[in-house]
Amino acid sequence: MYASQKLYFQLTVTDTKTGKIIRKTRKRLCRSFVIQYLKLLETTMRHVHNYAGDVISVTDTGNTARNVQATNRSVYDFWSLDAPEDEDTYGIVVGSDNTAVDNLDYKLNTQIADGQAAGELDYSAHTWLTSAEVGANVDMKIQRPFINNSGGNVTIEEAGIYVICLDSDDVLRYFCIVRELTGTVTVADGQTATIDFTFRTTV
Repeated sequence: MYASQKLYFQLTVTDTKTGKIIRKTRKRLCRSFVIQYLKLLETTMRHVHNYAGDVISVTDTGNTARNVQATNRSVYDFWSLDAPEDEDTYGIVVGSDNTAVDNLDYKLNTQIADGQAAGELDYSAHTWLTSAEVGANVDMKIQRPFINNSGGNVTIEEAGIYVICLDSDDVLRYFCIVRELTGTVTVADGQTATIDFTFRTTV
């Protein structure tokens, strides 16, 4: 068996009040790391200890190339993912477009906004299952619920992971590292869609 790093995806729709499961997709292997994932990883590694790293050009969610480098001042704002409740600029995010995933995707094609108006979902806080040995693997799971209080149906077609990083001018930027097609998942008013991403390594 070869060593590997994989990402798995699962979506569960429940009744918000009772917690009853309405629909649960199978846990499946993602094929959705986009170029920003490796570019930001390169940024964290491509430097000599205790020195600023090389500048790497990375495209943010606004389709603008940003210069990013590892520095002492960027330690608290690099790969930040744990967005709080009602924050839809980073963390796990969802959208409504089913265009095929491309290596160069820099955002969800049509993100669903946080809120309670028509077509919106209420973004909840993340839950983490810390890195640990699970059977023959080591897993880290990140989960985020999306509550529909819009008064109508909201359809999810895509999900992704956005992270925050400081650029070389000390300005916070947002980068998409994962974009995954979910299939058509309709979330009715009064239901919650919970997205699970599981990072897995195997030796």
